[in-house]
Amino acid sequence: MSCPCASAARLFLNTANRGLSCSRIQLFFLSRHGFRETHLPPRVRVRSFSETSVCYGSKDGTTKDGGSDGGKKSLSEGKRMSGSGGSGKGGSQLRCPKCGDPCTHVETFVSSTRFVKCEKCHHFFVVLSETDSKKGLNKEPESAAEAVKLAFAQKPPPPPKKIYAYLDKYVVGQSYAKKVLAVAVYNHYKRIYNNIPSGSRQQVEVEKQPSLTPRELLQIAGISPHGNALGASMQQQASQQAPQERRGGEVLDSTHTEIKLEKSNIILLGPTGSGKTLLAQTLARCLDVPFAICDCTTLTQAGYVGEDIESVIAKLLQDANYSVEKAQQGIVFLDEVDKIGSVPGIHQLRDVGGEGVQQGLLKLLEGTVVNVPEKNSRKLRGETVQVDTTNILFVASGAFNGLDRIISRRKNEKYLGFGTPSNLGKGRRAAAAADLANTSGETDTVAEIEEKDRLLKHVEARDLIEFGMIPEFVGRLPVIVPLHSLDEDTLVRILTEPRNAVVPQYQALFSMDKCDLNVTQDALRAIARMALERKTGARGLRSIMEKLLLEPMFEVPHSDIMAVELDKDVVQGKSQPRYVRTPAKDSAEEEYDSGIEEDNWPRQADAANN
Repeated sequence: MSCPCASAARLFLNTANRGLSCSRIQLFFLSRHGFRETHLPPRVRVRSFSETSVCYGSKDGTTKDGGSDGGKKSLSEGKRMSGSGGSGKGGSQLRCPKCGDPCTHVETFVSSTRFVKCEKCHHFFVVLSETDSKKGLNKEPESAAEAVKLAFAQKPPPPPKKIYAYLDKYVVGQSYAKKVLAVAVYNHYKRIYNNIPSGSRQQVEVEKQPSLTPRELLQIAGISPHGNALGASMQQQASQQAPQERRGGEVLDSTHTEIKLEKSNIILLGPTGSGKTLLAQTLARCLDVPFAICDCTTLTQAGYVGEDIESVIAKLLQDANYSVEKAQQGIVFLDEVDKIGSVPGIHQLRDVGGEGVQQGLLKLLEGTVVNVPEKNSRKLRGETVQVDTTNILFVASGAFNGLDRIISRRKNEKYLGFGTPSNLGKGRRAAAAADLANTSGETDTVAEIEEKDRLLKHVEARDLIEFGMIPEFVGRLPVIVPLHSLDEDTLVRILTEPRNAVVPQYQALFSMDKCDLNVTQDALRAIARMALERKTGARGLRSIMEKLLLEPMFEVPHSDIMAVELDKDVVQGKSQPRYVRTPAKDSAEEEYDSGIEEDNWPRQADAANN
């Protein structure tokens, strides 16, 4: 008399995916205690993976094919894996791509994949697990196509007008520079999308769909709809998606070549305090690509004390969360680029902080592979990653003091009544010295600013070369954008209009002490006129406001002052700020107010921020 458990075990092992390398197993009886040893052949004959039907014992002791809600046992890839029943979690979400019936999840010990079995045709498939599909949005892109998908699949790139409108909320004036930056960013998005391989681009267009069908999900996981093996399917997809680059004789015989868009680097010229760095900081907040702001004053040639030139790309890689694919599509802002201009007279020595830095930046601007230190490692250890700078957009900016003198000499013009000296030397130091010598006299500030703006509009590459930039460096920055100086009306707007204006900042400081700050229109114009004479641009506004509000900020805390008023006479120093005080209170009320004032201060700070 044969035991039903023994027959079920034989049927189970005969239909398994692969053979077991064992000589005996122990079968437990369902009816009585004890066990029996059953001897098996050394190797069990198996059938192909796609034709295998898994059998398991149900609760009532009978043997059934897959279809009930009992516990399952399947053998796959030589491993024993237990799972949940047919009503497992997520079983109704996927359907078989062959017959259309719902597939049942088979729980495994492997967290990265999920085995799925069709209840009708008994085909096995492998799909991504639910945890990995949720992590898919946050995982690092494994290819350039996936990195581009992060910028294009979710939403299209912002048009230039939308970028311009955003910059207009924070930066006053400089409309030409805003247009250039908005168009450059929009073209940067399009260039990234155009320069990826055509096969990857088609994959990105397919993945733009809001949801994936089960068939597409199985194909992404590496399983074809016809039940082929995992490795063969992935190899076929890889061979189909891998672009074939033409080389040698194929290039000569081809009649059609795809257009590859090249980048147009930008250089911003303008006086100090005109908004060059503020434009970059504001632009960095609204972009979907990594954006790094780097200071050129600390850069030195390779091998000398200071920051290496590769640190520029290291900052971009850090902003990209150390994803090389994201960093290769970012934007780098090189601030104070005029400070690396060469200085004549020291050519017998190495100009490690000037011309040497320009020479090191040449291939970086054009496009090369840079070895950047990995996260939490130094370059001396050799732990580096390679970053391609071909698609990285570079935006340089600098004040270039004295550049208008060079343009005036080239155009053979007189400069505000002062003749151009014939002994003007070359280099940035000579230009700055000439600019300081010719603007130290009693000259109308407004006329001087207008003359500088008029000359900067005619800047050419040879003017930058004469300033101290090498020709190869200037040639890699084809778009030259001059920024105009700030006049009185623009400075008044800067005080009040932008999102982060100067006067609202001080009003928020006073409101935390239950005090109002009122500045008249005449006072604003007087402040703007004083900042204009200091020739430091918008940075002079804050220094003037700090000096004017020093006494009020000292007197207001823990006092009965409820308002501070500034007028034109206060700005000019003819009178003191006027205070508006609350009506006098009894002594008991004053003690009560002073007791609860410290407790209410955090809430007042939150109210001021809102």
